[in-house]
Amino acid sequence: MGRGIKIALDGYDAFTDTNPDHFSLYVDQDEDDLTLIKEKTYGVVNGNATIAHSLGYVPFCLVFQEISAGNWRKIFSTPLDGIGGYFTIDATNLKIYGTGNFAYHIFYDKIS
Repeated sequence: MGRGIKIALDGYDAFTDTNPDHFSLYVDQDEDDLTLIKEKTYGVVNGNATIAHSLGYVPFCLVFQEISAGNWRKIFSTPLDGIGGYFTIDATNLKIYGTGNFAYHIFYDKIS
C-alpha cells in the first residue's frame, strides 16, 4: 500500500470512497501517482483586474484570454506575441493586463 492524502467533500467518507471527484484533495501513489490539486479560487474578469489571493506566497495559477466568442487561449506572465494580454502574480495578488474577457484559476500549490 502506497502513501496518500485524501480530503473528502461534505457527504463523502474519505476512508471508503474511491471516486476522486468526491475529494477536494486526492493524492494516491497506488493509482499511477494520481494527484488532484486543490483550487483556491477562479473567475472571469473583463479587462485589467487585480484579484487578491492573500496566500503569502506565489501560487500556481492559470489565466486564459477569450480571443473570439467561446475560444480561449492560455496566456503567460509576459506578452509573448506583443499583442495579447498577460499577467503577473505575487504573494498577495494576481494582476491581469489587457482587454476582453479573462478566466483565471488560482491553486494552493506554491511555485516559488
